Amino acid sequence: MQEYNEAEVRFHFIDPLIRKLGYPGDEEVFFKLEEKLEYPYFHIGHKSAKKDQPLGFPDYRAGLKGRRGSFIVEAKSQKAGLTLADVEQAHSYAAHAQVGANYFVLCDGVRLAVYETLSGPTHSPLVEMPVEDIEDKYHEIENILSPSRLAENCHVEYDTGQKLCDGLGSAVKIRAGIYDMQAWDYRILVGGNDVTEMLKATVPEVAQIDKDMAMMQEDFELRVGDGIAERDQQGRIQAQVSFVGVTKNNAEVMRLLGIKSMKFATDADFVSVDPNEPTVFESTAEFSVERGTMLPPLFGAAVPADVDTSGDMFVAARMHKAEKTIVGEYLVTADYWFDVPGFGKMKAELDVAGRFSLELDV
Repeated sequence: MQEYNEAEVRFHFIDPLIRKLGYPGDEEVFFKLEEKLEYPYFHIGHKSAKKDQPLGFPDYRAGLKGRRGSFIVEAKSQKAGLTLADVEQAHSYAAHAQVGANYFVLCDGVRLAVYETLSGPTHSPLVEMPVEDIEDKYHEIENILSPSRLAENCHVEYDTGQKLCDGLGSAVKIRAGIYDMQAWDYRILVGGNDVTEMLKATVPEVAQIDKDMAMMQEDFELRVGDGIAERDQQGRIQAQVSFVGVTKNNAEVMRLLGIKSMKFATDADFVSVDPNEPTVFESTAEFSVERGTMLPPLFGAAVPADVDTSGDMFVAARMHKAEKTIVGEYLVTADYWFDVPGFGKMKAELDVAGRFSLELDV
């Protein structure tokens, strides 16, 4: 088995790997060889040219220009082998004030190891392999040290906005959610008079409403798709939430009515963490459906709307944060107006109340 000196380790193993990773490359990356480091990274106080000796020269330093994401590479001769002292030396280069590398790499012609700088020199490497496996396991190295992965893995954003509440930053994603129907009621009015019971007895479509609503309440899981809660430019808390229909037809109706996604807002300064003092969010929506629009019922095939319909909706949600969720109660009140031949202008009022839980991406 051939033994490689340090220069041969660089030539046979490190140089090809560095080039394959994309260094040197375009204007977005940098690449340096044997960069002199003036003082030890742990130096404190005034420096003395006589007493404080230069730390050394990392063999390679590469990374992203003008932003986080870099690494150093140290080559060692095969005869010496990799020791804890070698790891500590490479770590001191990576952690040096002039460098601040996220990772450091060691190779001695027998094995190659990639370490995370912040984990320290005694921590196990992120990746370790015999040099003969570099080609087959290149993806393990690429996933850490390529320019695109450095940009992704080392990117840090700081939230400087006002928090939504204790335990949350100025914005939080809503991953999913569920809401149920605890109660519902509806009324149909003509000229201000309640004709609901009369229509139930004479119009099959109205009689079917009770059955459909009862089935929604008992047998279907009503869901929230996703969303986000954040502060606007004025610092007011808003939430954008998308809803998932209980059936394919129901989802299409929500889209036609423009209520598949709704925006909520509150005047409160923070989201409550106290169930006894919930925060109230409110939302409104207006909708209209022209006569002839193919309007799917809750079940079955779509049918054309018999009349022009318009309406509005008001939603009030009382909620508080509980660990990684937002929980609370909601009340929806909706009014529909339409002209029915033989009856004239009619109004339908629908009230729905229930509970909900939103899963937060924290």
